[in-house]
Amino acid sequence: MSKVTMESIAIELGISKNTVSRALRGLSGVSEDVRQKIVTLAEDSGYKIKSETGTLYHIVMVHRKVLAEDLTFWPVVLSGIMTFAADKGISIRVITIDSENGNGNNSQLQSIKSQKCDGLLVVSDIDDKSLHTLTEFNLPMVVVDYHSDIFDCDYVVTANRKGIFKALSHLVENNHTKIGFVGNKADRYSYRERYHAYRYYMQEFGLLVDDRNVWLDVGYHEYDFYKRKIDELGNKELNHNCNLATAYLCVNDAMAVDFAIALGEYGYHVPDDISIVGFDNIGYPGGRLFTTLDVKKQAMGKRAVEQLLAKISNPEKTFETISINTELITRDTVKKL
Repeated sequence: MSKVTMESIAIELGISKNTVSRALRGLSGVSEDVRQKIVTLAEDSGYKIKSETGTLYHIVMVHRKVLAEDLTFWPVVLSGIMTFAADKGISIRVITIDSENGNGNNSQLQSIKSQKCDGLLVVSDIDDKSLHTLTEFNLPMVVVDYHSDIFDCDYVVTANRKGIFKALSHLVENNHTKIGFVGNKADRYSYRERYHAYRYYMQEFGLLVDDRNVWLDVGYHEYDFYKRKIDELGNKELNHNCNLATAYLCVNDAMAVDFAIALGEYGYHVPDDISIVGFDNIGYPGGRLFTTLDVKKQAMGKRAVEQLLAKISNPEKTFETISINTELITRDTVKKL
């Protein structure tokens, strides 16, 4: 059998040797899809990826299929994971599951045992049945941007509660007291945390929560939902008495964009009429940038790998939940009253 080289890997995949080199070294300029194909072929062919220390760890990363549909938040987190892992000589095999079907995930998860695996990275929300299966492997495991009180392992999460506190503090400093909340009907850990923090800190600030302005069952681009709410609470064109809040805290920036578009169709302007704060600090092509909480997405990915390496090196290390802080980014979507 001929020796496996970067050149032979490049020929096999129909790409340049430079692309293979950059992928295996964790450098930029290579898409995560191509990088994963290169790493997988290198592993399967017996190519040894050398790290600075000469140590090579094999890690399996598990995430839901829907993460591949996201083009904004998760690619940055995954880039942090893949880049740092490559720098440290770590190979990563990816397994995608359907988080809505715990029973159907078992065969994919059992495949983890078919190859060498030193540790597990679980990215984003996962059903309890699948998480239980993973814990039974008795491998070092770090879960990213999700937390379960049921299972003991290491977690790296966004400091959602503190982020909401920063957002509400900013609105209160700008004299807003009628503050609503726009959630998302997707049942995600981060979304639940942000909503619960909103209610908690509204009470801490001594502010009344008007449930008419708390919307939790909104989907992406569901403009009709917003139009119904605006008609109910304050259609400017019909000169209704306005019961809309003066400011809204949105569970993420995508919801903020949708809400602002719907408001504009009814003659409301942000921030002159209504202020909006988002969460995640995601920019959308042609879209407006909002006052928001910047989630350190790449740092979260890197920190997860660091934590997993620490656990691999010291399996008796106490389990930790690590919160990655957020930063308030102020832009022109909040008006001082």
